[in-house]
This record gives sequence, structure tokens and C-alpha cells, in this order.
Amino acid sequence: MCGPLSGSGPEQGVSPLGLADVTSRPTVFKCMGRSYSAARSDDEVVIQDVTDITHPLPLGRAEPCADTLWSVRTPRGLLAGRTDGTLQAVAALRGVSWPPRDPGL
Repeated sequence: MCGPLSGSGPEQGVSPLGLADVTSRPTVFKCMGRSYSAARSDDEVVIQDVTDITHPLPLGRAEPCADTLWSVRTPRGLLAGRTDGTLQAVAALRGVSWPPRDPGL
């Protein structure tokens, strides 16, 4: 199961969060046992793996590139894909960084 951790259940009709809807206050998502945050910083959305809150792992950024699409880029600037949805951006960045890079190992 994937989705925002807002306390709302599926019976309340949670709609997907678009990248344009992300604010400067971090939105936390839970997906396949891991936690991710997305927060607006200037014109970009910064996405991190926050499963271990003591060591957040930057996954990348999303920046507007067209009418409704955003370019999703790794921390090194490589293009991971284009999307308009936050969960799709998380999935694209997670796919690029798989297997997970744990700085503690």
C-alpha cells in the first residue's frame, strides 16, 4: 500500500497528491514499508527517504518542465523520469537508487 500519512483512510476518498500541490511543509508517504517525505523548496520538490529519521536519505528533486509535467532528478542531476504525481516521482527515484544505498553500511 502506498499513500500519504494524513490519518485519512481509504473510505474518505484520498486523492493522489500532485507535485504542484506539495507545500513547504513536508508531506510524508508510506510505501512498501518505507517512509518518504516531499517538501517544496523554491520551485522544486525535494524528496527524501525518511524511514530512519536520524539519517534521512536524499533521493532527488522534481522541477517543473512543461505544463503539468515535472522532471524528476537524482541528487547527481540524472533524469529519473517525468511525472505529475508525487508517488510516481518517489517510485522513479526509488527505482534509480535500488538496491538501497544505506550510508550506514
